[in-house]
Amino acid sequence: MSKNPVLYALLLTLDNAELRRFGKFVRSPYFTHRTELAAMYACLAHCRYRQLDLPDKNTLFQKTFPGQNYDDLLLRATMSDLRELLEEFLLQQRLRKQEIQARLALAAEFRDRNLDKFFLQSIRKVEQLLNDAPVANADHLALVLELQLEKAHFQTRTIRAGELPLQDISNSLDTLYLAQKLRHACTQLSHQAVYKTSYDFGLLHKVLDAVAEGPYLQVPAIALYYYCYRFLTEQYSQAYFQQFRLALQQNGALFPDSELKNLYLLAINFCIRKLNTGDELFLREGWALYREGLERGFLLEHGRLSGFTFNNVAAFGIKMGAYEEVETFILKYAEHLEPVQREGFIAFNRARLEYARKHYEQALRLLQSADFKDLVNNLIAKTLLLKIYFELREFDLLDAHLENFRSFIRRREVSDYHRANYNNIIGMVRKLCALPPGNQPARQALQQEIKNTEILTEREWLLQQVAR
Repeated sequence: MSKNPVLYALLLTLDNAELRRFGKFVRSPYFTHRTELAAMYACLAHCRYRQLDLPDKNTLFQKTFPGQNYDDLLLRATMSDLRELLEEFLLQQRLRKQEIQARLALAAEFRDRNLDKFFLQSIRKVEQLLNDAPVANADHLALVLELQLEKAHFQTRTIRAGELPLQDISNSLDTLYLAQKLRHACTQLSHQAVYKTSYDFGLLHKVLDAVAEGPYLQVPAIALYYYCYRFLTEQYSQAYFQQFRLALQQNGALFPDSELKNLYLLAINFCIRKLNTGDELFLREGWALYREGLERGFLLEHGRLSGFTFNNVAAFGIKMGAYEEVETFILKYAEHLEPVQREGFIAFNRARLEYARKHYEQALRLLQSADFKDLVNNLIAKTLLLKIYFELREFDLLDAHLENFRSFIRRREVSDYHRANYNNIIGMVRKLCALPPGNQPARQALQQEIKNTEILTEREWLLQQVAR
């Protein structure tokens, strides 16, 4: 048996209800008369129900072909046939969940068989389902177009060509293109910002003016992504960001949760990038988006909150000065962290909170007692410890810590960005400590060096210390 045969991989994704339904599927004479497939499935299902390891080749062969000598070719062929049945079952499961697509397919079948009455009944049902649908995203627009095309195919047989809804279809094609293109472009821009790659956006730049000037911004699936694209690409992006936030507030309910989550993350990640460049205008926006995302559950994945998100929410709240809200957040959402992360992430963020409150001793105890397994948390914690020693004027401890910190960076595999950033912080703190008292020109020179250093996340704090 190969390490991960497709059949086994698929079976492991089925829950108990799906296992039962597939069992009926395999035993149905409509799909197969081969009893060995049912026998093979019974063996595999027995293991799945009891959460046992799936059987090896010899065991599976004996359960499938009792009393026969082992035949590897026969076993593999039978497994392949069972896999094809399982794939057919999964396709039917998928189709059953997509009622509109299923009814459009049925309407097309009625049309091909010249059953006009039944075709029209199916089409009316599709129209009703589309009108009642709780969403109006690009996927919904695609179904509207598919309905228009199906009706046009039918009408070519029943009415004059001049009365065909060709203009409506053309309009829908334009609307769908813009909705899908803008949605994809926003994904490209987000990926481009993280991975420093470059994408060609094709025809999009040629039609953006038409979007802004025409009726397209009345379509929520276009408007949200248009404003998103604009704030992701424009230098002066706040106005577009505000229009995006307004559109999200007014029309967010027309998008499925999975898509809303992506929209929130696009906006949140943009706010983080703006803050990292020193643009404080987006601090309040990011904090509000995080709170909304938590309240509506968009930021949880199967009940879990990533440590990255946990850190960012706390960081935004602390920077906002919302200390009580951050404390409540830490207590409320700690249980949603992965158990192996929980202790370290709680201590890390409580330490950041106590430092912001100027409770340096409490922050120090939290930092010294916690085991920060996450490398980035470890680096930030060491930076926080550095700042506490400096604020408390514990210069002997600070000197030893700076040396240990530099050794830590040298020994660990960190990115070039992190290596440069933390070495720059260490270097600036050493220069800060070495400033001659009352030497204003030296202080001004260091201030200018801090401002000119490209990679320096603690720039604001260092400038505050120089100015003291």
